[in-house]
Amino acid sequence: GLLQHRPHASSRAMLEEAAGELFLERGYATTSVADITQRAGVSRSTFFNYFPAKSDLLWAAFDERVDALRVALAGSGTDATPGAVVEAALRDLAARLPADHVALAFTQADTMGLGDDLRLAAARRTADLGAAIAGYAAGRRVDPLHARVAGTAWAGALVAAVEAWALAGADRTRLPDLLDEALTPVRGALG
Repeated sequence: GLLQHRPHASSRAMLEEAAGELFLERGYATTSVADITQRAGVSRSTFFNYFPAKSDLLWAAFDERVDALRVALAGSGTDATPGAVVEAALRDLAARLPADHVALAFTQADTMGLGDDLRLAAARRTADLGAAIAGYAAGRRVDPLHARVAGTAWAGALVAAVEAWALAGADRTRLPDLLDEALTPVRGALG
């Protein structure tokens, strides 16, 4: 009865929390979607409204930050170069990303039975973020091919930095510092 009337964000948050607890208690591989929905007290269909697959739970915070980045790019002015705007947006994302499930995904990929899931999830997010950056750059009159290559490079730098951050121990390093390092070879790709 009561659960149907909760706001959507609450169901999503409950699913993320339940999954995080279960992954740590039982391991990722042995936790089923049914286990997660039971712990969260929501239906299977509610789960799939928010997360296409179990592995997407690990990327929930990252996905939320990327959505915020898209909004920031869409609302940015034209006083700065496209590259400066993209770098500022990526830095903001890096400063706000919590070191939770994404770190867990990379550090425990083997024990969690995540190998292929993780590679595919990371690749999908690199491609989606790259396309968002490319779309923004093309809208700023950057040559479309150049925009696409640059977008993919910038997105790849962010995902590589997130992986390095997780593997180094998120408590021992800062993602913004690693992003800064990862951006060195791609800076200037958008002028």
